[in-house]
Amino acid sequence: MKDPYKILGVEKNSDPELIKAKYQELHDVYSEQRFRSGAEGNEGARKLQELEEAWALISMDLQHDTVNDNTTGNLSTVDELIRQGKYNEAQDILDSIQDRNGEWHYMQSIIFYKREWLTDSKTQLEMALREDPGNAKYRTSLDKLNLAMGGAQSQSSQQNQNQYQNQNQNGGQYNGQPYNDYGGQNPQDMSNCLSTCCCAYCLTDCLCNMMRCC
Repeated sequence: MKDPYKILGVEKNSDPELIKAKYQELHDVYSEQRFRSGAEGNEGARKLQELEEAWALISMDLQHDTVNDNTTGNLSTVDELIRQGKYNEAQDILDSIQDRNGEWHYMQSIIFYKREWLTDSKTQLEMALREDPGNAKYRTSLDKLNLAMGGAQSQSSQQNQNQYQNQNQNGGQYNGQPYNDYGGQNPQDMSNCLSTCCCAYCLTDCLCNMMRCC
């Protein structure tokens, strides 16, 4: 089949309203011509069929472009809501989008990140890269997230090791008192826990600023 846009006599990047108007114009012409007698009527019927086949393909293109435009607009709204800290509203819009491309997964990763669900955020970034492997923004964000997660895990692992050593050295007591007197944790454990949480929070806040600058 010939290029459907050439059948209508328009360019592919023409305004959708112009394309629709051209289709309707030709449709009216060929619809009238097909009722004429002889070869002219046959030619009109043939051209009308060709026009309808071309329009079916063009309509699919126009519909796809409309979906893409709507998706882009919705993702821009999601981005603005995230910047405002309205994560629930941003999530509702994301859930309503059917075309889940790389940018959709990237936005989802940011929402998960803001909620401090780092593993889920990483998964979404990996999915974004699968959709668009050459996207530098997605790759940089994933590298930074991996770095931050690795740093937080290393800090937590070191604190756990220190706690274990302290417990062995003190025979399960802290300053001569059982751990149970502190609700199952000694003050040193609680201090270590607070230090780990602060470290993880700082890493999270730092990475968040870096991701939004990509």
